[in-house]
Amino acid sequence: MRLATVLLVTGGLLASTQISAQQVAPVQGDALQTNRMIDTPNLPQKSVATSDDTTSLYFNPAGLGYHALQLGYFYGRNQQNKLDDHMVFLNLLGIAFSTQWRLGDTDAYARRYTLGMGLINTPFLSVGTSYSWYNSSFSYLDRYTQWDIGMILRPWRRLSIGAVGRALNKPLFQGEIFETNWDLGIGIRPLPGKYTENLTISVDANLNSRTSWSNLTPKLLAEATLWPGNSIYAGYSQLNGAFFGLRFAQYISQISLQASTPKDSGAFLGGGILIGRERYPTGITALGRYLEIHLDDKIDERKQEGFLFLSENFTFLELLKTIETAKKDAQVRGILITGRGFHGGWGQAEELRAALLNFQQKKPVYAYLENAGNKEYYIASMADRIFMPQSAALDVSGLKAEAYFVKDLLNKVGVKADFIALGDYKSAPDRLTRSEPTKFDREQLEALLKSNVSEFKAAILAGRLKVKGENLDGLLDKGFYSATKAYEAGLIDEVAYFSDVENQLTAQNLTAAGWKIGAADYFKTRFYDDTWGTKPAIAVLVLSGEIMSGSSRSEGLFSGGTIGSDTIQEVLDQIRGDGNVKGLILRIDSPGGSSLASDILWNKIREVKKSRGPDFPIIVSLGNTAASGGYYLAVGGDQILANNTSVTGSIGIFTGKFNVKGLYDWLGVKKHTFKTHKNAALFSETENFTDEERLLIREQLTEFYDLFLKRVADNRGQTSEKIKPLAGGRVYSGKDAIERKLVDQKGGLMLALEIVREKARIDENYYQIQVYPSDAQNLLSLGDPRKLALPGLLREAARLVGKSESIKDEKMLFLMPYDLEIR
Repeated sequence: MRLATVLLVTGGLLASTQISAQQVAPVQGDALQTNRMIDTPNLPQKSVATSDDTTSLYFNPAGLGYHALQLGYFYGRNQQNKLDDHMVFLNLLGIAFSTQWRLGDTDAYARRYTLGMGLINTPFLSVGTSYSWYNSSFSYLDRYTQWDIGMILRPWRRLSIGAVGRALNKPLFQGEIFETNWDLGIGIRPLPGKYTENLTISVDANLNSRTSWSNLTPKLLAEATLWPGNSIYAGYSQLNGAFFGLRFAQYISQISLQASTPKDSGAFLGGGILIGRERYPTGITALGRYLEIHLDDKIDERKQEGFLFLSENFTFLELLKTIETAKKDAQVRGILITGRGFHGGWGQAEELRAALLNFQQKKPVYAYLENAGNKEYYIASMADRIFMPQSAALDVSGLKAEAYFVKDLLNKVGVKADFIALGDYKSAPDRLTRSEPTKFDREQLEALLKSNVSEFKAAILAGRLKVKGENLDGLLDKGFYSATKAYEAGLIDEVAYFSDVENQLTAQNLTAAGWKIGAADYFKTRFYDDTWGTKPAIAVLVLSGEIMSGSSRSEGLFSGGTIGSDTIQEVLDQIRGDGNVKGLILRIDSPGGSSLASDILWNKIREVKKSRGPDFPIIVSLGNTAASGGYYLAVGGDQILANNTSVTGSIGIFTGKFNVKGLYDWLGVKKHTFKTHKNAALFSETENFTDEERLLIREQLTEFYDLFLKRVADNRGQTSEKIKPLAGGRVYSGKDAIERKLVDQKGGLMLALEIVREKARIDENYYQIQVYPSDAQNLLSLGDPRKLALPGLLREAARLVGKSESIKDEKMLFLMPYDLEIR
């Protein structure tokens, strides 16, 4: 449909042009060959179908929007005719300007000015226009102006079609009407797979009212990439004769050299440079730098767009993709880990460490730690060398998990928690109704710690060869080390300050003046994308926060973000309706929430699968936590991945209320309730549940619990009876969940992307990632709540206030027992 529309528009333009019946104006000889300034610019040659940098201002203005921030300078010399060309180009967000000076060995001169802009710019279709005027020592040229309009159509990765209408204003040149003419071009990339962009062949033809097959002389051009960022090209045209050239790329600049041999004038030799914001791929490492990963930086799963003076955030997925890109980038020599405190969870720490290990297969990783705890050392333990300054401390004293019980506190203020839960391990209400953990709660917490410390110890032994297995528990029992003692124990490689580390790393090879670059800054300077067509997309839907009905909320300074059922349903409908999206990743980091909202979203996920069919993979990646309602969402996918240290399971349900009558009495508040039916005040905050009410609520909870079991059983290919022993609200580590077949495979986001690509048959070198949802930033989200120095009890109190509101609104919850933070 889009192709038909474009062809119709193109045909209309051609038909409406009304090409002049007069012949092309004769070109009279002049010392500066000004006619060639109009139709044969002395630039590195491009086809009207392939031109998409700032020089497209001359070749085809439709290409101006593809790389919309570039500055260029080109120089050409015709020694035989004593001509010099100077050309300057500037492209700012698709609005471009250029000027060309042509000088000879006399006082004659000519200048061409061109202004253009991209009107439409999509990967499929682009349209642009340009306008040129002249200033010279020739009066006929000063009166000449030219209006062009161009189009580029790229329906496929291997095909590009271009068309430019030139001199649409029918200007006068040397006393004659310059006839409107059309340059038409087609470009193809015939090589397969990852080599597609390594060879481009194009054919152009100029058409006007006098053109016939007998006098049609095409322009032929072929360009081949010899190694990343560097290519050679050659071709032939009637105006330029044979021409050939080279392009060399280094970081954000590209240098071009060209020679052309027109039949009726001397050869032009020239060269130039383009500088832009995009990094060219290159195999040259002369300006190599280190990628710095700063562990103190905030770790966000959800994308937040910029607002006013706030810049967009740098997400965890973008960090993982940055490491993958840097591995392939010849200008990145290695990675340097710095920082004091990692603000992500254990699941994210495990994924980051796995990404670093993958990078380490090709390049070195170093770590400079100014104080470090368990998570920071877990990440850095794989480094080739770990440095710490003399005054630093290393705390690797083993893992702990803390839980607060507030029954006695509530009693002191006249509040009683009245809750009903299904499952011995569904201990969320226990924090409110008991003063100490049950044996079931102790059992699951100790199992989580055992599983995670096993992962922690295995990482240390794999990365620190000087540490022996029989000595490790002793090292962890001692736990707290100065930098010197950590070196003596083999936990780090050297006591050194940052300047010493810089000297060591920069002494190995020649590096750029700025020898390191932050991961976020590296990500913002993107690679020069020379692909054609609309890339197939993989959607990544980030489900982070508690699950609630209504709209999603962004994370604030004192509140966590939420997964709103209305918001996510709209996003899933958008993904379902986008034919270019070939697969979906559900990235879940949620302790659960509303049973109603969880089930509605589960159903919407299944609707997407049913609508898009079996060839549309839905892969689930569990982050730090995907428990209870979070796991409910996960069983809506085709395949579930988890890290060993992820927290999942908690298949159970609870509800309840707070009886605040004692608090009201203390405050002197008297409340009277009037009702028409006996259960109208079921969730009244001044009365406990009666036995009859408890029975009624338990019946409702059992129905939802059985539905939860069925959802899990259907996804796992089991019966509800076989799932029931694994349920009861019990929480599992990712490793234990894999062993119990509640999760399919160990892995994170990067493995999920790989699986989707394989199942959807997407080329690994030709696809895009679309992340949903994208939140708007607000001033209340400027801070990182994890950096607030609040005592654990106050954090728990804030959480309880939030939970009381959730219970009031949602009634029944698929929710984890607690916000589990293992340190």
